[in-house]
Amino acid sequence: MGLPSHWWKDQKPFLDALFAETAGDSGQPGKSGWVWLSEQQSREASERIRSAEESEAPLGAWMPPEAHEACVEMLEGVVPLATRGDLRADRWMRKIHNPMLFADPARPDQLWIALHESAPPPLWIPAGTTADSLAAAFAPYAWPETQDPLPSVVGLSRSVRIFIGTETGMGADFDTIVRFFQGMPMTDSLPWGTRFSEDPWPDRPTGIALIGAGYRMAENMAQAEGAVPSITMRSRRLGAALSVSSMEQFCVLEVRYTPVAHESILPLLTQLLPGLPKGLPSDMPVDALAVVARCRGYQADALLEFVRDPEEVSSLGYHAMGCLAVMGDDGAAVRTLLAELGGRDDPRQRSLGYHVASVARHKRFLHEALLRETDESNVQTLKNALRP
Repeated sequence: MGLPSHWWKDQKPFLDALFAETAGDSGQPGKSGWVWLSEQQSREASERIRSAEESEAPLGAWMPPEAHEACVEMLEGVVPLATRGDLRADRWMRKIHNPMLFADPARPDQLWIALHESAPPPLWIPAGTTADSLAAAFAPYAWPETQDPLPSVVGLSRSVRIFIGTETGMGADFDTIVRFFQGMPMTDSLPWGTRFSEDPWPDRPTGIALIGAGYRMAENMAQAEGAVPSITMRSRRLGAALSVSSMEQFCVLEVRYTPVAHESILPLLTQLLPGLPKGLPSDMPVDALAVVARCRGYQADALLEFVRDPEEVSSLGYHAMGCLAVMGDDGAAVRTLLAELGGRDDPRQRSLGYHVASVARHKRFLHEALLRETDESNVQTLKNALRP
């Protein structure tokens, strides 16, 4: 008896072998955890997905407007092949997880994983052509389907910080900006504040813990005294941590994560989204990258270039404060920024540097600046900043 063949007639040769190795009994997950769809189920899923993508609201939750037309075009002809079986929700039962395996005739050399069936094609994960490559591609996102403890937030080894704008520029206060991130498809629904260094929520709330989550929300979102206001939430598949902070209304998104090894989706995202922050690492998990893709912003290196650019002098204060916000606790980077500003010939530009140093509470820089400052107005500014 030959191996079972897949119903899709335009398939590449590898699909029959993959199907034979990973398919379970009809409607049941195979050893890989994927439930392969019948031809009729695939058609129904394709129509459901296409209808959702053509609606501006769901697509707008995933991608900025400039990519919407390309996303709809990329859906043309794609073939849903398999799901992960039973639907699963996030930790507060507010968002459904429904990963989908796709074939894309426009990109036929491998299969693609969407972490939710409505995720647009630029956010699909390259899954290769074999059972091993499929398992490896999905492995970083399997937390909701396992009994493994969630990764410790303080143990996440990589961090990327992105300046996303000011509260004034975004036309929203900090609470509204936090709600925007909470509402994204690729974030978990249980946030926490700086009062906690670790995720205070249960890994898998059930019973009273699940019912009472709403009552604990204010307590768990509390801020530590004197800390820069910040709210953290897990990524949709729970492996990464995303923090939104506001220092003097200059807002930063920080992504902490464990690197993934699958092929990066960044080249296509960069092509479709000119406003995507430059220099993002290729090993960032897709559920976290999907959140970053919804933003425009800059990392510290790009902001420091703006600070140094003579043609950007009219925006020096904005870029300098954005730079300080995104540098966070990186003392060496902050000293580089202050040295750049404090060495300016223009006393007004030095004054901006003194303001930045004051916000950063960098007393040593202010003391040293006072010893060499000759502009009377700046001398008085420095004395005021150094008063107890």
